[in-house]
Amino acid sequence: MKKILTYISIISIVGVLASCGNKETSTEPKPKTCEQVEPCKLALDYATAVEQGAELKIYEYEAKGKDGPHVYDSKEEAQESVSEDYNKYKNKKIEKYGVSEYTLIKNQSYLYKFKYKAFRKNEDGVKEPTTLMVHVYKKTGKYYPIEVFDYPSLKKVQGDREIGLPKIYYSSNLIGNEKEKFKPKNIEGE
Repeated sequence: MKKILTYISIISIVGVLASCGNKETSTEPKPKTCEQVEPCKLALDYATAVEQGAELKIYEYEAKGKDGPHVYDSKEEAQESVSEDYNKYKNKKIEKYGVSEYTLIKNQSYLYKFKYKAFRKNEDGVKEPTTLMVHVYKKTGKYYPIEVFDYPSLKKVQGDREIGLPKIYYSSNLIGNEKEKFKPKNIEGE
């Protein structure tokens, strides 16, 4: 009886050990999402505020009108510019997006190019994917965003240095071929 139990135990141990190699394990870390990267999350929050028409939030995100690039010089100016339909969109978030992250200076300066579904309809009455660029820079230990209105060429962005290919992040709720729909085009060479 002991021999039979020993034999069964050995077979079950061998079976367990043999099955261990069937699963592919990876020591590679899972890719991060935009929300897990501090400057990218800030850029996404800023892009959401732009899309909402939340000019006061934009003013708060930027350097509050001082010591850096900014859209509004005062809180009053930002208040006057709040979109008429802001209340309709104030709780809405950008849900489906793709974003390219260009590292200008590591841990200091990034350029984000977002592509997402617009909150508002265009002239034809259609909600289409739209593109927005946000520059995030670090000043006195804190990141600040600013919208980039005139889309620069890659040559203008990189100057004398080589910035390489962008990292691409997607919202986690994209399925199937939606990633292709929301993939931002690279910044052009010239």
